[in-house]
Amino acid sequence: MDIKATDNLGSRLFPFGCTVEQGTVYFCVAVRGEKLSLRLYQEGRYLKSIAFSKKLRIGDVWRLGVAGIPLDGTCSYTYMIDGRELEDPYGTISQGREAYKAGHKRRVARTVITDGEDLRGRAAASPMELSDSFIYRLHVRGFTRDRSSGIPQEDRGTFAGVASRLDYIKELGVTAIELMPAYEYEELMPSRGRLRVNYWGFTPDAMRMSPKASFGGEAGFVDLVEKVHKAGMELIMGLYFTGAEPEDYVLTVVRSWRLRYGVDGVHIVGYAPMKLLLNDPYLRGMKIFSDRVREEDLSRSMGISDRGLEMREPSGCQVAAYNDDFQNDIRRFIKGDEGMVDSMICIFRDIPKDHARIDYTANVSGFSLMDVFSYDQKHNEQNGEHDSDGTDYNYSWNCGEEGPSRKKRINELRRRLCRNALLLTILCPGTPLINAGDEMGHTKKGNNNSWCQDSSIEWLNWEDLRKHGDIYEFTKRLIALRREHPVFRRKGALKGSDYLVTGLPDISFHGMSAWKVDHEHFRRQLCVCLNGAYAAKEDGDPDDSFYILMNMHWESHRFYVPRLPAGKSWKLLVDTSLEEPFCEEPLGDALDEDYSIQVPARSIIILTGK
Repeated sequence: MDIKATDNLGSRLFPFGCTVEQGTVYFCVAVRGEKLSLRLYQEGRYLKSIAFSKKLRIGDVWRLGVAGIPLDGTCSYTYMIDGRELEDPYGTISQGREAYKAGHKRRVARTVITDGEDLRGRAAASPMELSDSFIYRLHVRGFTRDRSSGIPQEDRGTFAGVASRLDYIKELGVTAIELMPAYEYEELMPSRGRLRVNYWGFTPDAMRMSPKASFGGEAGFVDLVEKVHKAGMELIMGLYFTGAEPEDYVLTVVRSWRLRYGVDGVHIVGYAPMKLLLNDPYLRGMKIFSDRVREEDLSRSMGISDRGLEMREPSGCQVAAYNDDFQNDIRRFIKGDEGMVDSMICIFRDIPKDHARIDYTANVSGFSLMDVFSYDQKHNEQNGEHDSDGTDYNYSWNCGEEGPSRKKRINELRRRLCRNALLLTILCPGTPLINAGDEMGHTKKGNNNSWCQDSSIEWLNWEDLRKHGDIYEFTKRLIALRREHPVFRRKGALKGSDYLVTGLPDISFHGMSAWKVDHEHFRRQLCVCLNGAYAAKEDGDPDDSFYILMNMHWESHRFYVPRLPAGKSWKLLVDTSLEEPFCEEPLGDALDEDYSIQVPARSIIILTGK
């Protein structure tokens, strides 16, 4: 075949990546170096190299036109810069890493050359308000890799494996699935002088626009997105940037996932040029999550009006910040630390006005939920760094025994604390997130930095669903409770006053005595009253009221409850001290004659006002 460079580029500017025009393929890449060449492959075998001419270089941008390349999908390419082979960060379909961490050396992924850019323009699902959302974060490989998943071996740890479990995810009550990095990244990376598994995928060098080949590639990802949308859920794509990338590259990557595949949102870990993303008209209406959201990025953004481009507020995107402060405060409160009452009041009362708050008690980095109440210290010995990696601030408690226990008392206490954490995560006013496996008691054996663990530490063991079925059922009931009652899903900060004259403020805080918060540093009790009259149901009727009694002390205490307006009474709905915490029907007149109730140690009780 006659493959050769052409010289008809002139001063033309091309999009980064490869562009096909009238049979000629134009390559455009930004890279620093002195000698750059294109390496062509056909059906995986090296074909030839073609040098980039320095005459066609503009700054750090290199351009090359090549005629004669077959456009039937059999050819692929990489770049060679000063003797180092690298992949095209703008590549959208990759080859070369179909087998996960195959061999013992790093592999450079090749970009497949096809006839034109296939922008599918798939429609995203109908956007769901973040206040109504429930997010389930998972790792594609770890979700079904273990044989306990019960799916065909060829589908384990792939997009198809996730698709096979959508009924389970949907039944739990999930509205949005967030994928950890599922684009093409190298599974082996140098660390401390040797190659180690990079399981999480947070790497600086990656083909961030190409679905990961070992997870099923483009075909598998397309099928997953379509099935997620058919199930009435949304798909959020996790992306990682270091800040060294050009901002327009970040924008191009985010656009690509929306335009090519119709994903509903992105979670940008690391560096996120939020102002640029929020000003982009292609991304309007998209969910954009970040670890940090600055007010100045949200204050003004572009929009399209009948008069053309103008500045308007807000951006039209649904913006949310991941909230480690929530995680740490909830952990400290549940395990009984002093001085946490005021922090809990802020969690219920102070809702950001300009973006959503994503709440979780456990996430990818750190202990799993069960491990929060099973370990006092991290146990990262298997990471090979002498247990020096990972945070030392876990805000955890082992309930009296480090690691697995055969003592019924300790295991029941751990379950109770898990129930407390799930309840507060799901019923607090932010957007709740559960890390996959926490609903079934998954343990990482005390590892709080399992980035390099392609093993049972990270893989879900689906036998846990049978072992900890009570946690799963409790989680499902809580999600249904949140979905049924808008009083748990209100937007914006509450006023703490009864401005509609209903008999109770929209939100009020209490201690062991009604209307009196115990602010002393040693207190571990707090009650929150949510007035349903300030949250209308879909039919326009006011919602029920709820009274949440939290006793994180190691002794039981008697609480006195405020009276409801005439004709209503408090009924018992949830008691986390019980093995079956949900009452099948709210129990009538849960209070003693003096309007009090005994709350067991380290427990939460919910009363509903009907």
